[in-house]
Amino acid sequence: MKRRSFVFGTIPLCSGLAGCTGLFSDSPMLSVAVFNQAESSYTIEMAFSRTDGDLSRSEARVFSGRIDIEPDEHSISEDVAEQQRYLIEYSLYENNTTLTEQDHFYYYPGDEDESDNLTFDIRSSGVLTRRWAV
Repeated sequence: MKRRSFVFGTIPLCSGLAGCTGLFSDSPMLSVAVFNQAESSYTIEMAFSRTDGDLSRSEARVFSGRIDIEPDEHSISEDVAEQQRYLIEYSLYENNTTLTEQDHFYYYPGDEDESDNLTFDIRSSGVLTRRWAV
């Protein structure tokens, strides 16, 4: 009983500290879903950068990751970043070697699809297309 009251008693204290506030954040998070509709394996390298303020490239970067997807499979990376405006850069590689597409776009909150994900399809031509909110 004493242990339980100690744990619950520290939550209000922790929520007021700068390092702990992320634990209790209720900001909507952005997830990324990718559907491979091609007959080859693909790898997507993505980077999300904030566009607000006068930030260096390293300060602006909030997510950088790699997603590997087998033919006719899908992958969901959950809660990669808070929903806010980002510059999203990506590179798409067939069989993890051949660059088939490289581009960038701006994401704005509300651009998610009906499942609240930022969703992409890899077409058989090796092109990445984005699903838009309906």
